[in-house]
Amino acid sequence: MAEAEAWARDMCRSLSIAIVGPLEQVHVRPWSTVCRVPTSHGAVYVKCCGPTQRHEPPLTALLHREFPGLVTEVLALHPTQPWMLVAEGGKKLGEVYSGDELLRAWREILPRYARLQRDITPRTNEIIAFGTPDRRAQRLLAGLDEVGANEPAVSGQRSDRLTADERRAVLSVHSRLSEAQDALAAVGIENTLNHDDLHQSNVLVRGDRMVIFDWGDACVSHPFLTLAVTLRFAAQKTGRAEHSAEILALRDAYLEPWSDRASTGELRDAAELGRRIGEVSRTMTFDAVARAYPGVSDTYPGGLAGSLRRVLTMFG
Repeated sequence: MAEAEAWARDMCRSLSIAIVGPLEQVHVRPWSTVCRVPTSHGAVYVKCCGPTQRHEPPLTALLHREFPGLVTEVLALHPTQPWMLVAEGGKKLGEVYSGDELLRAWREILPRYARLQRDITPRTNEIIAFGTPDRRAQRLLAGLDEVGANEPAVSGQRSDRLTADERRAVLSVHSRLSEAQDALAAVGIENTLNHDDLHQSNVLVRGDRMVIFDWGDACVSHPFLTLAVTLRFAAQKTGRAEHSAEILALRDAYLEPWSDRASTGELRDAAELGRRIGEVSRTMTFDAVARAYPGVSDTYPGGLAGSLRRVLTMFG
C-alpha cells in the first residue's frame, strides 16, 4: 500500500492534480483493493489488481480510449504493476435507482454496452493478450470439466459440497453444453469482449451520465453470455422473476443493436442460450479466484458447489 500511495501521489503530481488529504482504502478484496485520493477538484481512485485481474487496467484504458462516454476514465497506468489511477465516476447504479427506475436505466445502458461489444470485436486478440480469460467454446468446455474435477479440493469439508451424484452430473453436462454452444454459434455472431459481471454495482451514475467499470471478471466469449449475470441480478434487485415481462424487456433492449444479424425470434432464442451458458463462465471465474486466493470461497454462501449447481439447473 505504501508503494501504491507513492505511485498515486507521483501520478497526481505529474497530472497537476493537487491532493488535499490522506488516501483512504475504500475497497478491499483478496483480488483487488481501491484507495480514494481526495483532491482539490474531487476524488480520484487508485486500483491495485491481483493476478486473476491483471488484465483489468490495460483493458479499461483501451475501452476508455475507444468509448470515453461509457467506460471509467483512466488517468494513468503503472508501467509494471496491474494498477491504474481513475477519475471519479459517480454513485453505483443500484444506489441511485430502484424498482422501475432501475429497469429504465438498464434499458438505456444495455444497448450502448451491446454496441461496445460489436465495435470492439476486431480487437479480440489484443484483449486476450492483456491476459483476459479466453472463454470461447472449446475453452469453456474444457474449463467446466476442470472445475468439476477441482470442486472437491476447493470445497474441502464444507457441508454444502457437491454429492458424488452431483459431481457425476457435472461431468455429464459436457455434451449438452456442446450442443447449446453449437446452436448459439449458428446465429453467426462473433466472439468478443464480455464484461461477465455487469450488474447494478458495476455501473456508475453521475447526473445523466452512466459508465461501466470493474472489468476484472471480463473475458472473451460469445457476447450473449453477459446476460447470465445482468438478468439474474436485475431480477433479484427489483423482485421480478427472471422471465417476467419487465426482465425480458431488458433482454430485448440489449438485443436491439444485433437486430441486423438475425430475426427477433432467433436473437431471443440465442439470448436464452447465452444466459444458460454464461453460468459456466461465472463458475470458471469463481474457481480461478478460489484457487488463487485460498479461503476466499469460504466467505460465499454456496461456494463453488453452489455455482456448479446453477449450471446443473441450466443443463440438467
